[in-house]
Amino acid sequence: MRVLVTGSSGFVGSHLVRRLVADGHEVTGLDVAEQRQPFDAYRDVRADIRDEAAVRRLLEEVRPELIFHLAAQVSVSVSMREPRLDIETNVLGTVTLAQAAAAAGTRRFVFTSSGGAMFGQPAVVPATEETEVSPRSFYGASKVAAERYLSIIEAETGMSVASVRPANIYGPWQDPHGEAGVVAIFAQRMLRGDAVTIFAPGTDTRDYVFVSDVVDAQVAAAMAPEGAMCLVGTGVETSTREIFERLAAHCGYERAPIMGPPRPGDIERIALDASKARATWGWSPRVSLDDGLRMTVESFREEMGR
Repeated sequence: MRVLVTGSSGFVGSHLVRRLVADGHEVTGLDVAEQRQPFDAYRDVRADIRDEAAVRRLLEEVRPELIFHLAAQVSVSVSMREPRLDIETNVLGTVTLAQAAAAAGTRRFVFTSSGGAMFGQPAVVPATEETEVSPRSFYGASKVAAERYLSIIEAETGMSVASVRPANIYGPWQDPHGEAGVVAIFAQRMLRGDAVTIFAPGTDTRDYVFVSDVVDAQVAAAMAPEGAMCLVGTGVETSTREIFERLAAHCGYERAPIMGPPRPGDIERIALDASKARATWGWSPRVSLDDGLRMTVESFREEMGR
């Protein structure tokens, strides 16, 4: 099929592009940043998702049958400092793209949402699709708003929409220089022998899901007979301190962590129940946390060696 991937130069987008090209699709990528992982047999377009004219021109030209929308501002801490950036990128950018997609005849619009930030601090963990949506961060609020606008566009245009709500994604190619992606940040600093900071209290938990498992869910959402919204996670809570200890073992890192202050917008604990994804998409995670961390460290070690 003719496929458009926004955020194609990013961490998850790069893995998704590789999968789609391998599956034989005609892939166009859209991203404001250069592709860090070069691929053959796909078109790579530089544009900002916030540029309405550029987005509409591209959609009119490509007329994709299928869109995977991953372009976003993804850091909770950045969102708390710059909420306008979240609104412009995650909400307005999504609405502009979806309207242009419907006009171009797109069959299925797969939105990569958030499973970790939109519930705030749920009373019961793991969260399900029935858990009350109550975000504590502007990032979480922007993803909730985008989902709700998409449901209106779906109802008004007939374009089928699927929403993938992943837990904390990690794996090779994740950017270790930003403020999101604790596994990548810790792994690179440990391999360099640098100090590692854990934001207090370190007992906070997240549900870590490997990037290839998320790509499997995105593809399953695209190929399903109907659109749906599903949580994508392992259902297992892992603390930041435990991530530190497991990565230290893989990296041979022996320094103690530095304890930093808590960050605005962070929650205490979250995990996601993926029962609906299993029933609807036939999806379940295949990569264990220990295997995923090992593969991630090996990838960073190889990259740093080059």
